[in-house]
Amino acid sequence: MDMGNNSDQPMGLKFGPIVLLPDIEKRHLFTLFFGAFFGIASMAFVNVFNYSIFSALDIPQEEFGSVAGTLTAVQEVVVVSVIGLFGALSDKIGRRFVYSLGFFLLGIGYFIYPLADSTTELYFFRIFVALGCAANTVMLPTVANDYVHGSTRGRLIAFTSILNGLGLVLIISTFRNFATFYEQLQAPEYLINLGYDSANWAQYVFWSASTMVFIVSVVLFFNLKKGTAEATAKKDSYFSTLGVAVKEAKNPRVALAYTAGVVSRGDLAVVSTFFALWLGIEFESLGMSKSEAQKMAALLYVAVQACAIPGALLINFFIDKFDRVLALAISMGIAATGYLYLGFIEDVQGTQMYIGVGLLGLGEIFANISAISLIGSVAPAKARGAVIGGFSFFGAVGIFLVAGIGGQIFDSISPTAPFTMVGIANLVLLMLALLLLFLERRKKEN
Repeated sequence: MDMGNNSDQPMGLKFGPIVLLPDIEKRHLFTLFFGAFFGIASMAFVNVFNYSIFSALDIPQEEFGSVAGTLTAVQEVVVVSVIGLFGALSDKIGRRFVYSLGFFLLGIGYFIYPLADSTTELYFFRIFVALGCAANTVMLPTVANDYVHGSTRGRLIAFTSILNGLGLVLIISTFRNFATFYEQLQAPEYLINLGYDSANWAQYVFWSASTMVFIVSVVLFFNLKKGTAEATAKKDSYFSTLGVAVKEAKNPRVALAYTAGVVSRGDLAVVSTFFALWLGIEFESLGMSKSEAQKMAALLYVAVQACAIPGALLINFFIDKFDRVLALAISMGIAATGYLYLGFIEDVQGTQMYIGVGLLGLGEIFANISAISLIGSVAPAKARGAVIGGFSFFGAVGIFLVAGIGGQIFDSISPTAPFTMVGIANLVLLMLALLLLFLERRKKEN
């Protein structure tokens, strides 16, 4: 039974507006906050710094897009395959071990990633990163739900989401400086004797990230609540759940929400996979060193995510005041503007770029939140889990499409072509949303 809003659920300690369950200590809660702060940044790091690794491997720039797209696809295959297994494993052996394991696997991945000698090895090493991302993705909301009283669950989830965003901005901002730091470091004699070489700056940046996530893993392991969660009801198989989700698509609003899942997750994937990579190439073409180009590319990626934070607050002011389909249409219009605008930028160091960053940040978060809001409002109570699961499935389809097609057109047409493709997809979804509103209105009138 769902106890999410059960007023009879026993209460424990209170931290500000958040009420905990009786057996949860403040130390456990603060450790959850700690994990949330490092979570998204630890997973986003690998794509933001792809440019540095590709350059270190001497991959031709005309292949950057296809390699990046393949890496994203490999990661998504692994995540989709094991995310349910990590959830089940945490029920058996405890959240603490699996949450800590996620960061530990990321640490292994980031340590071996820059040691790759070929793209084949890079694809294989990315599996470790993907495993860490899968565990991390499922454990944050799971642990949060384990710790909080049902009456304040939304507040805790919102606060951990804010920490996700702040961590992403602050941590990537810090690591972008490591690129030029390691290249320009006048190393003492003892480091040189140990093999330090400033030419390996990309390797040292990844090893610094590896050290960070190993530390997070240890902190989580020793400070999260021990033990296993209460037994949960047996779940239906994946394919039976997906079958229910497809049946519910007879409802045009559910079908539209599934389409929004494809587009909104594709929006996120195109930014994470290709934005910093494109800018790294652009800044290098302007005469910057590879480390300086990586540093500037990461800065603008951070700026996009920083713009997304107030965007999340802004959309919450109007999303509940409009029909959810109309809100989706408005959001897709804003998102399309941001993605299509990038194709017209002539100077990545000029005012045009800063406008593009702002539009991209707003569009990315507007599309994502409006899609999630729509699926939440149209999913019927009797099949809510299946429908939301279907939404996640179609979101994965969106990532595969962007990774595969986007990588090819990044190389063959233009590095901004993936953004144009996604912008067109947003426009198509905008038209579908307006068409549905028109048909619903006409049906009411008749």
